Formats: sequence, structure tokens, C-alpha cells
Amino acid sequence: MKGLFSISTAIMLSCASFQASSETINYYVIAKQATPFQIESPDKTHKGIVTDIVKAVFNGSKYDIDYHVYPFNRMISLLEQGGEANWITYGSPNWGGVQAESLSEMPIYNVKHSLVTSTNNTFDFNSMKDMDEKVIVLLHGFDYPQLVPYFDNGNVEELRVKDYKAAFRVIKKLPGETAFVEMQSRIKYNLSQQNLDSDAYRVQSFSSVIPDYPIYLAFDPKMDADIQAFINERLKTLKSTGKLDDIIHNYI
Repeated sequence: MKGLFSISTAIMLSCASFQASSETINYYVIAKQATPFQIESPDKTHKGIVTDIVKAVFNGSKYDIDYHVYPFNRMISLLEQGGEANWITYGSPNWGGVQAESLSEMPIYNVKHSLVTSTNNTFDFNSMKDMDEKVIVLLHGFDYPQLVPYFDNGNVEELRVKDYKAAFRVIKKLPGETAFVEMQSRIKYNLSQQNLDSDAYRVQSFSSVIPDYPIYLAFDPKMDADIQAFINERLKTLKSTGKLDDIIHNYI
């Protein structure tokens, strides 16, 4: 019995030691609106460009990922209140706020914005003058400071919708009068996912209004310095080995 007790004690101590050595990274995911960067799943088999990068960063490490899925505005509110310790999501200096306060050393992707119209009655876009007396469709929660002056002076009307399906439906129903502005990568991905005929939609560059910019992993401003250093080193390795580009090309 004494020998059995000693073995059991050793096993318990070993397990306790393993548990103590692991640390939790709280990864925040935007529900429904962030594809293909974050694609949530009810069975928690989350994926997407950013999610797969985060998984690759911590793969084989002592860190465990705990997923937190919220609508965009709710997520931002929670993070502004502090969030869970050592949280991570994605962001950009262009966005300001909590998604710009503490970022990875290197970007993970370069964002381009596009304007989508129906080919039933499309128009050439060269400047915002071409949008006079038209409607720009945007997703709820995503704001673009470059567009605010045009909405404020009444030259362009703003229409908010809850998801991509609604956005594509509006521009198809009101061709020539509406245009959907969104990240190029998310437009292409969601057209494909919804099995929509890409020939029915015209995608034009919107970079003259919303310039291209990089996105990064965004950190808890109070994140442990050792964890940040670990993430930054892993990102460099993923980039140098081509893994970062492989992840992106899986979705775009």
C-alpha cells in the first residue's frame, strides 16, 4: 500500500506540475462579421486567417488558447474594460482604440478596400463625386472616418446592414443606386461562401478613399512581456518559413 501511495502521489504531483506550467491565452473572436479572418463554429473548431495564425503561434507551446466569441461591439466593450488577462485579437493603428493600443511587431496581412456594385446597372468609380446621391452600404459596427464627411454633408447616404448576405441583397435589389464598401478579401470570400454568381457583381478598388493598410495581432496592453516576446518571435518564424503566406492563401 505504501508503494502504491507513493506512485499515486508522484503521478498527482506530475500532473499538478504540468498544469502549473501551462498558461492561458484569451483569444477574442468577432461573431459572424469577421470572415475570413475569424470564422467561429458552434463546436469550437474555430478557423480563419487570424485564428489559424494564432493557433500556429502557440502550437506545441506551454500556452493554451481559450476562445471568447462576441458580437463586434460587445467584444470591444469588454476589451475596453480590460478583458480577460493576456488577451489577444487582431487590430490596426488605423482603427484606433483598444485594437490599436498594443500590436505585434510585424503585420500579418495588408488590407485593401473595394466598392461592390451590381452589374445590372453598374457605374465607374473614380472618386467620391461618382457616389453623389447614391447609398453606401456598410456592416454594423465597422466605421470608416474617411466616409464621415460625405455622410455629414448629405451628398452620400449611409445604410447599415447586419451581414454580408443582406449587403449583397441590397445592391442587387437597388442596382445603380447602391454600393457596398468592405475589405476586398472579405468580399471575395463571402461571395464564394454564399455561392453567389461573381459575374453579377462588380468589384472596384476603393483605395483612393480608404488607403491600403496593415493589420496586426492586437494584445492586452498589460500582457506579460515574455508572452509578447514569444509571439513576436513565432510570427517571424512563420513568416520566414512561408507558413504565414500559406495560411492566408488557404482562404484568399
